[in-house]
Amino acid sequence: MNVWLWASLEFAVLAALAVVRAKLWTYGSDTGTFAQVVHDAFGGMRNGVESGSHFRYHWSPSLALLWPVVAATRSALGLQLVQAAATAVCGPLVAALARPYAGRSAAAALGVITLLYPPLLALGFDEFHELGLFTAVVLALVLAADRRRWIAFAAFALVAIGLREDAALTLVVFGIALFAIALRARPTGAGLLEGFSASPRALGIAGAALALAAICSLGFYYGVITPRLGGWAPSHFYVYSFANGPGALVVAPLTHPGEFFPAIATLGRLTYVLEALVPLAFLPLRSLWSLLALPGGAIVLLANSGYVWRMGDHYAALWIPWLLVGTIVAVAALMKHRGARIAGRATTAAIILCAVFLVAFNPLHPLHYLHSYYHDLTDARRAIGCVPKDASMATYDEWFSAVAAQRPRATIDRAAGVQYLVYAADFSSDPNQARLWPQVQSEVSSGRYRIACRYGDVVTYEAAGAQ
Repeated sequence: MNVWLWASLEFAVLAALAVVRAKLWTYGSDTGTFAQVVHDAFGGMRNGVESGSHFRYHWSPSLALLWPVVAATRSALGLQLVQAAATAVCGPLVAALARPYAGRSAAAALGVITLLYPPLLALGFDEFHELGLFTAVVLALVLAADRRRWIAFAAFALVAIGLREDAALTLVVFGIALFAIALRARPTGAGLLEGFSASPRALGIAGAALALAAICSLGFYYGVITPRLGGWAPSHFYVYSFANGPGALVVAPLTHPGEFFPAIATLGRLTYVLEALVPLAFLPLRSLWSLLALPGGAIVLLANSGYVWRMGDHYAALWIPWLLVGTIVAVAALMKHRGARIAGRATTAAIILCAVFLVAFNPLHPLHYLHSYYHDLTDARRAIGCVPKDASMATYDEWFSAVAAQRPRATIDRAAGVQYLVYAADFSSDPNQARLWPQVQSEVSSGRYRIACRYGDVVTYEAAGAQ
């Protein structure tokens, strides 16, 4: 079973779907936002949707590595292709990591499971996010530690720490785990995933350095960057009636147990956990390595918004790589203690369950995204073409995403405060239409905006006095 062949096929499919979605204008505002963020990588990562620097929301300096992709193509599609490639390469990385422990056949099966794993596959199809790269980088980081390639380990560590602050938090725990393994390790030829190391001193230094670097990154972000930008914007995800922010929520089980547990122990969160474990045939539960998924899982499950713990969204990347590592170790243990036949049954069961989930509970939601949300994109393109490229402009999420890489001052969800508005009278499928359209008409009636261009039902409005 050639895992690289299957990974290439998966990338080809994801890339084709990305091209289709780009042509249909079905990528939401996040893809466009990151196109602007990456294009302004060396100018503060400013963008129109977040009305300033992306650093107010997330600590993502590693995105600067993607600047050539956007600068060369002036399109968000390049970012989607990078994310598709990062998803597909996870299969070969898992197979390579598993081979010394589980053998060639089981390692290949684990690679296929990774390629079919619904939460991970959904990341490759989803809008671009920095976390869409995290699984591949973490697997490469673990592989480098296992093979004692410390220069590669340092490089992947720096990239992973700089992807996002919540990702960096999970790496603190991973670094501590490596340091703990090094303290109890015997200098044998056994591998890292068996709890040993051929070079425990080097492993201990690498683990401590990883944890320290992640802690320093978090300290710099929360101590220096966010105070200058008005605070950490996503903190609202951790506000409850009994806890105002992440710190208060962490101690809430002790201070407000009667309110905390009913608020968190919900059916939606339970089904989310099952969607993570069932496709892997519960194999991660057989390995202590899966405990590394707990910090990322807590970040997701403690959020007050169901959007965060809806399978198919990018937040799942905070725990996916650790469950995959746990699955590798579980299969290797089955191979060692119960034989290849039992291990083969376990991997076969996981492959079947992944396929079933992709059919019955597909987190990619392809039927929703593989059709255009507006009947005449030609009119939309022509209306947006009326707007000077250096002008500020507001339009729908999907239309913004299609042009954001060429329009650094474009934004969404506004009916005032910009030079141009581009909206359609018959955009009935947009949930914001009922709110936005009356506001637009009010601005026109007051004389603050006037019609500049009209193509069908798509209208470009120009602010009075706009140059």
